[in-house]
Amino acid sequence: MIPGNNSRVLAWLTVAIITTLVVHPQPVRAQTGVTSDAILFGQSACFTGPNRNLGLYYRAGILAAFEERNRAGGINGRSLRLLSLDDGYEPEQAAANAERFAAENDVFAVIGGVGTPTARRIAPVLRTANIPFVGPFTGADFLRNFSRFPNVINLRAGYLDEVVTMVDYIVNDLGKNRFGVIYQDDAFGRSVLRNCQAALEAHGLPILAKTAHSRNTHAVHAGLFMISKADLDAILIVGSYAANSEIINLSHSLGHDYIVANLSFVLSQELKKLVENRSEKILVTEVIPDPNSSDSRVARRFRNALRPEHGQVETVAPLVNEVAFEGYILGRFVIDVLNRMGGVLTRDQFMSTALSPEKVTIDDWSLEFAPGTNSGSKYIRLTNLGE
Repeated sequence: MIPGNNSRVLAWLTVAIITTLVVHPQPVRAQTGVTSDAILFGQSACFTGPNRNLGLYYRAGILAAFEERNRAGGINGRSLRLLSLDDGYEPEQAAANAERFAAENDVFAVIGGVGTPTARRIAPVLRTANIPFVGPFTGADFLRNFSRFPNVINLRAGYLDEVVTMVDYIVNDLGKNRFGVIYQDDAFGRSVLRNCQAALEAHGLPILAKTAHSRNTHAVHAGLFMISKADLDAILIVGSYAANSEIINLSHSLGHDYIVANLSFVLSQELKKLVENRSEKILVTEVIPDPNSSDSRVARRFRNALRPEHGQVETVAPLVNEVAFEGYILGRFVIDVLNRMGGVLTRDQFMSTALSPEKVTIDDWSLEFAPGTNSGSKYIRLTNLGE
């Protein structure tokens, strides 16, 4: 363990993206990514750029679950492998990666995408190619439209669920009712802006001020200056940990005393590192249990999968965070589905098994897909940076 040495951790994770493909060469071409000795999954996520930790940690959690299963013999003797392509959290590159998966047709399914704007470009390409898209790290509403995207499997609560939980708490428990929104000006931000409007309307409240900033930018200060003219109690910041932390730090330096609400996408561990003055007024919604919990069986098993003897040398403490944990749960879900498929390893069988209405239990974590839906969880946990 090397506390605070984040650069070495990121270097290890970045190298892992390359070395995994060297150690585990791509299988002989198969229609669905299945060979006699392996099942290959694809991933498009951000491994470079200001939000790279989201992709690196999400991938590390998936690999922890896969490696855990591979040590036990894989799936009927087939090892689980992951081909990860970098999209930098940019939609055009994500679309190119999805086209590559569709054209090569060498992966069984695509798992572990990161972000709404990238998912908006990936999902239609994979739908046309009849490739399952499992566990995208986003709560966007459009991915929960089963009739539109029957190839998508969502394992986390939606952003509407997160926003409603946050707004209800701020209004009912904290007694605040003057809201502003600073949002990332893309599919992610605009979708959550609509969610916020709906959540506030349920309380008879308007958004009193709003402003936007570009994706993958640090030029976010102007938005705070614009909304500071309104007499606000609370602001919802819809963005990544890099942008949100800059807004929060500037707000504090200017003497504002807002309640600041952040969604699970921020990666709360990274937000904590970047925020200069942590406070119970800085709220974050989480969509999975605490990865450090001693009461959660799945959290304990996750931490065990990261032990040094299992290959995660010097990265145990940095990897114990919500994003890596969510990746581990995704990997465990994929393994559970494969186990239930009865040896029929086709994409159609994977989808029908994954979305069957029976409750799926991963240790003490449950997922359940109601008929005609593709979302398995509504779990929300509200936290703050003062904890």
